[in-house]
Amino acid sequence: MKELDSDEKDLFFVSAYYYGNEYGFYENQVSLTFIAPRDANWDRRKIIVIKSNDTSAVLEPMKVHRATPHNVCRFVTLQGTVTLRNDLMDLEVLVNKNIAPIRYLPADNKQRDLVVCTPPIYGNVRWQSVLLAAHVYPRFGGHLQTYFSNSKPEFYELLEELKRLKGISVTPFPHFFGNTKLDEIEFGGITVANADCLSKYKSSASFITFLEWNELLIPKTFDSYFSEFANYFESEIFVGLLEFRNANGTSKVVTRPLLIDSVWLNEPVERPFKLKR
Repeated sequence: MKELDSDEKDLFFVSAYYYGNEYGFYENQVSLTFIAPRDANWDRRKIIVIKSNDTSAVLEPMKVHRATPHNVCRFVTLQGTVTLRNDLMDLEVLVNKNIAPIRYLPADNKQRDLVVCTPPIYGNVRWQSVLLAAHVYPRFGGHLQTYFSNSKPEFYELLEELKRLKGISVTPFPHFFGNTKLDEIEFGGITVANADCLSKYKSSASFITFLEWNELLIPKTFDSYFSEFANYFESEIFVGLLEFRNANGTSKVVTRPLLIDSVWLNEPVERPFKLKR
């Protein structure tokens, strides 16, 4: 995760994941996530990608979608998609007459029943909530994706504890534009973290949900997340969302990730058919 090398400092690269030949629907695609100032208007400007190998190079505009629908926060989340040829290619982005290399990683390829995407661990997040979630979700077959952005000593100790647990991934959340705080990113980085999480797991997870740290999802009828949600989805092949309400009455969703491409806060930007529970 790093800032692209441009004089205006108006585009920040977060992550990129590659889906190879074995990924079917997303074959040979690279899904990219960026942060940009709201006034940079990258959803209306052209981002040129350079795809190259030992024998050739191709320039083409990238399809970019702005996941953040408002201009309240200073920084917004962008997502882009690039399709490579069958052979792996180098990927670069042309930004303001400067060329920046993009390092893409293989998307997660381990079959997972449910992935729980969470906001960055930052600010008023309680370490007790994180530790509870880290133990509960794997108990029912879930996988917890966390993003770490906290300098308090007790959270460093927590990080070391989390690394020893199964069923959890810990990803550092970067400093960017010279900032060490997430105050100016939408709601402390929820959208960009969930966008990264969706891109990483959408080809390997049967279901994905986007939850806050003060929420805990537990199967009600069955003893695993997969059995619980497959029971609702099994006869509804075109349904992409299962909507439910938490204890406060707030609407939450469990998604079939293959039917969505981007997320804003805790909701998919696309609105596929949904079931209400």
